[in-house]
Amino acid sequence: MNVTVKELQNIQWLFNDEYDDSVLQGINSNKIFERLKKVDKLPIVSGDIYFSSDIWDFSTVVHKTVPRRKSTFTFKDVNEEFKEAVKFFTLVQIWQDRNKIQSIYSLVYQVRHFLSYLVSNDIYSLEYVSLQTVKRYIDNLENFTASTIQKHKYAISDFFQFYTNNIKKIDWFDIHKYLHSYDSKAILAQRKANKWDTIPEDYFNRLITCLNRIMNDETEAIDDRGISAMIILLSQTGLRNGEICDCKIDCIGSLKILDGTKTAYYLRYTTKKNTKGNGSEREVYTVMTDLARQAYTILTKIYEKRRVSIGSNLLFVPLKARTLPVTENTLDRMLTAILLKHGKEIGCINVTDKYPTLKTQNVGILTDRHVLSVDYLNQYERSDVISIPRPHQFRVHLCNQLFQQGVSLLFIKKHMGHLEREMTVSYFRQKEDLDKEKEYAESVMRLIVTGESQVIGEAKDTLMKIIDEFIQNSKLNVATNLDEIIKGLTKKIPIRAKNGGICIKSGPIRDCSKSDPTDDLFCAYGMCINFFHTFYMIDINYNKYTTLLKTIKYNEEKGFRKAAEKETSKLKWIIENFLIPELDDLRKEMMTKGEVSIKQKYPQITFFVDNFDSIYEEISSWIK
Repeated sequence: MNVTVKELQNIQWLFNDEYDDSVLQGINSNKIFERLKKVDKLPIVSGDIYFSSDIWDFSTVVHKTVPRRKSTFTFKDVNEEFKEAVKFFTLVQIWQDRNKIQSIYSLVYQVRHFLSYLVSNDIYSLEYVSLQTVKRYIDNLENFTASTIQKHKYAISDFFQFYTNNIKKIDWFDIHKYLHSYDSKAILAQRKANKWDTIPEDYFNRLITCLNRIMNDETEAIDDRGISAMIILLSQTGLRNGEICDCKIDCIGSLKILDGTKTAYYLRYTTKKNTKGNGSEREVYTVMTDLARQAYTILTKIYEKRRVSIGSNLLFVPLKARTLPVTENTLDRMLTAILLKHGKEIGCINVTDKYPTLKTQNVGILTDRHVLSVDYLNQYERSDVISIPRPHQFRVHLCNQLFQQGVSLLFIKKHMGHLEREMTVSYFRQKEDLDKEKEYAESVMRLIVTGESQVIGEAKDTLMKIIDEFIQNSKLNVATNLDEIIKGLTKKIPIRAKNGGICIKSGPIRDCSKSDPTDDLFCAYGMCINFFHTFYMIDINYNKYTTLLKTIKYNEEKGFRKAAEKETSKLKWIIENFLIPELDDLRKEMMTKGEVSIKQKYPQITFFVDNFDSIYEEISSWIK
């Protein structure tokens, strides 16, 4: 019998002749599965993983950078009717070598989650799964982000395909069609919502000034100097956390430019971004500024003895680090520690209103978790809050800086390690867009301050109180200093345009958590305390209303009773919280300023002025 060794997922596998390409692609693998069950051992060259075991631990044979949690598959919670199929499915996913093992771990988890739902509904075979059952399961994921729901759908589809190829032929055409439907609008909305804003310039400048002082001060602790130099290097190169932690010594190069009159320096590093498999990586380069080269030199020097003692060639080897390279969480924890130690100098304590785009941590929570030394915490109150840049925001800040200095997008793409131009573009908002946002924000604030338009929203009174207090404390007169008041208020209360309203984004009323899927849902339907609207936006919200009417009718005709009920609830919400308040305000405007004046100023709502009574009666009938 001929035997072949193949490396898949950085794991050495021992295959005999029966393991042809079709087997490895999961097209016809059932013969191999029977053999595996008989010998009860996975065909890996080193280590013993038994097929019958409920835990498959690949951590000793996968790439060293893969976390153990993401390379250990557990099948304890899988019903016996599905367990063998899930194990075989897991193997095929690994053998296909298309996705990293971390991604396969998530894929298998999503399949297990779906199968648990089936078992809870007394379904023990995919042949008895209906399209309605799959839809109900996906509907139950409504609090997940749009992209996460899409991943669940694709995972279920992959399992169905595997099942019909290797376990039992089933008719799942309608299910396949549904699982591969793509809600592009929801995905796009989520991507836009998840873009990180840049680091505010004044915060960034104070942070870098402080870290620069620390890394050059030989009296400071070595690890304080080390983390300061690392964050400066992060800010100057645009590397990702994992990439910068993997950087090694002797990876800086130089070349002569400007006819040999000057020397330019660059950093060689490896990235796993956009590479296939867990062992794959590619070498890339990034330009080094003088400050970045200085930080690199300091890191090389201060950890010289440490590297010799542990036999490492890594650039960053903190004295107390248990794991090398340090994890991204360790780097983030060390950044938090240095910010706390020098919080007053940097100006990062209790400034959430001033810097709403930064991540925040409560000192009391940090104390309770024992994640930092009390020496960093004893100068603060438990209620104090620290504002911290997210690692990705350093990339965003650098990209913005390069673009604003006139650097070409092609160069930024290469400098930031992106493969596609569009990926780079997504990191910054062009000046034209920013100017439009600024103009829109000031125009809305002008209407509110002058009383020309009233806002509608749950926190209206709180918003107006903040505006009134600002005007009183500024000691400015609305009649003579209106422009100055408007500019000051739009800085204090950031305004963003939203479909059918305005968002007082991360303003002083309530922080808006970008990482919370529930907030994304509230934002999508205007069910957020930061969301405000006015009567002249009624055309947009009425359009939402008419769209929902069509959706309700369609679901009722198809017999989708639950879906129709959900859409009806949304419809009533829009009527009660948007349309009726907007129509009530429109009535007041018509009575005080006249219909002609309103139509001239807001031509988009002419239809509602002309048909006010019939529209009011129509929408009110839904909530009587």
